[in-house]
Amino acid sequence: MPKRFFITTPMYYVNDRPHIGHTYTTILVDVLARHHRMLGEDVFFLTGTDEHGQKIERAASDRGITPQQLVDEVAPNFENLWQQMGLTQDYFVRTTHQAHKELVQQRYKELSAKGDIYKAEYEGLYSLSDEAFVTETQVKELQAQGLGHTLTTLKEESYFFRLSAYENWLIQLFDRYPEFVRPEFRLNEVKRFVAPNGERGHLQDLSISRTSITWGIPIPDDEKHVVYVWFDALLSYMSACKEGHWPPQIQVIGKDILRFHAIYWPAFLMSMFREEGDDLNGELPDRIRQQLPQTILTHGWWLMGETKISKSLGNIVRPKELLHFGVDAARFYLIRDMQLGHDRSFTFESFIERLNADLANGLGNLASRSISMLHKYRAGVVPIPNVWDESDNEIKDMISNTATDYLEKMEQNNYSGALESLWATLRALDGYIVKSQPWNLAKDASNSADSAKLDTVLAQLYRALRMTAVLATPVMPQICQLLWESLGLSGKVVDQRFAGLAIESPAPNPVKDALPLFSRIDKDVALSEIEAIQIANTQPDKPRLDVPELRETTDYDTFWKTDLRVGKILEAQRVPKSEKLIKMKVDIGLEIRTVVGGIGTAYEPEQLVGRSVVVVANLAPRKLMGIESHGMLLCASDNNSKPYLIVPSDSALPGFIVK
Repeated sequence: MPKRFFITTPMYYVNDRPHIGHTYTTILVDVLARHHRMLGEDVFFLTGTDEHGQKIERAASDRGITPQQLVDEVAPNFENLWQQMGLTQDYFVRTTHQAHKELVQQRYKELSAKGDIYKAEYEGLYSLSDEAFVTETQVKELQAQGLGHTLTTLKEESYFFRLSAYENWLIQLFDRYPEFVRPEFRLNEVKRFVAPNGERGHLQDLSISRTSITWGIPIPDDEKHVVYVWFDALLSYMSACKEGHWPPQIQVIGKDILRFHAIYWPAFLMSMFREEGDDLNGELPDRIRQQLPQTILTHGWWLMGETKISKSLGNIVRPKELLHFGVDAARFYLIRDMQLGHDRSFTFESFIERLNADLANGLGNLASRSISMLHKYRAGVVPIPNVWDESDNEIKDMISNTATDYLEKMEQNNYSGALESLWATLRALDGYIVKSQPWNLAKDASNSADSAKLDTVLAQLYRALRMTAVLATPVMPQICQLLWESLGLSGKVVDQRFAGLAIESPAPNPVKDALPLFSRIDKDVALSEIEAIQIANTQPDKPRLDVPELRETTDYDTFWKTDLRVGKILEAQRVPKSEKLIKMKVDIGLEIRTVVGGIGTAYEPEQLVGRSVVVVANLAPRKLMGIESHGMLLCASDNNSKPYLIVPSDSALPGFIVK
């Protein structure tokens, strides 16, 4: 059975459209998911959106819509972008999914029964940005990040999680298992927070409920409280986990949410998995460590100059600008130029320079020259080398060592270093071509020594390019597939395995014509194009509707014959052999109906259970795929978008008339 590998992005808060920070994080996780698939592992890649909390409630109120309507509008921005970019997530979870709500309430009850949750009144400073109560020490941290203006004084009744009770186990986790937070200097930050200057007893209990907002998961048996956003959002990693894949091996986050993931999250899990008789003042049990994430992998911020890129500062870099030169180009730049854990300044000038140097002049030019010479001097057939001089052996050793070094650096979370190691070899091959001068070696076909040397040079170039196509596939899947095909290799390069990378094995087929991998970018032209995209992004969004004209006017009496009722979906399952159809049991107040709806491209069955919907209740029954459907659900869409269910207020009961 292959090793299981569970990796997550953060749950992105849906108060804005995706920007470079979201894009980088998700691309990094996609690169790691692809990499581990090519290691032969059973990968589960989870991403999604965090959709509850005060900021969502306020934003919805400002627009005169419900919070559910707001998150249903914004969440697809993330999901659709990841699909557009060809990312390979296995599941997209939303914290408004019914299954997630049920798990949060279940875990809340379990922790409460263990005595780890209690009710009290809290008065103190509250961070609107983090949606968290903060200590004086944390205030200084927030102010250093330019977030002090988002603090307010708040007093309210709250349920608290006994975070302080887990201080001893947390400190042992950090000391005995340093791989829990990477890089190391981020682990040291966490240690200083839990035990400043090595002194214990500073960790405070954590507020996990709110009464001043309603947009959240109700606390069981006390519904004037809703579950506070971080207890809610963190549990989405568990509620959406594929069976058999717990715990996560890697959870990738930005440094601004390190405290929540490296302190609160493991403490919640420790409480969930501890058993009667476990001593919170004693040794951390190994079985509990085995239920915690293996690594919280923490990256820094992308900066404009020395300033964090953020919506509030108006210096956003949107995905459309990054993707202007292709998805793989953006992927390569973001992974190559960010040293994990540290901040990195972004400019479009440096972006273009990197792409020109490494993709156009580097890999692209080397591949074109090498394949052209194989066609010109050996009719496309890759020769088998038999004669080696000193320079040939140096390159041979370098190629052989590169694969090992690359995979080791990836394992050490040094992704930028892995790519630099690979591209150093590609640069050395350019020098090898210049030194070997294959065009001179090919001049005298009768000279056996020159012919043998030419065979060696051409074979080495081929082997290095074949190796590059495999190693770099997780970073640049499209470009590497083009290179793979140019080398005359069949199938999909993503189906290759690193363990099967036999660098010196003979070429199975002649090379084909060199496909263009990446074209050099004219910087001045490109910067003008980026500026035009940015200007377009600042213009107010105008609806782009692809819908029929209004239907003919109907009279009131005719319309009144349509009986619209609030319904609640009790069960949902896909109809076999149909992509779109979902069979549902719907409570319409007066009775329970079977309704078949063509919403399977927009919703998973588990997302539908528990949802309130609007049902056309007096339609004559009709059969769909052999199933009698008695009713229709109201949805909204244009000709190009997926259907969005019309959602009545949560307080509207099944059977209510919609009028």
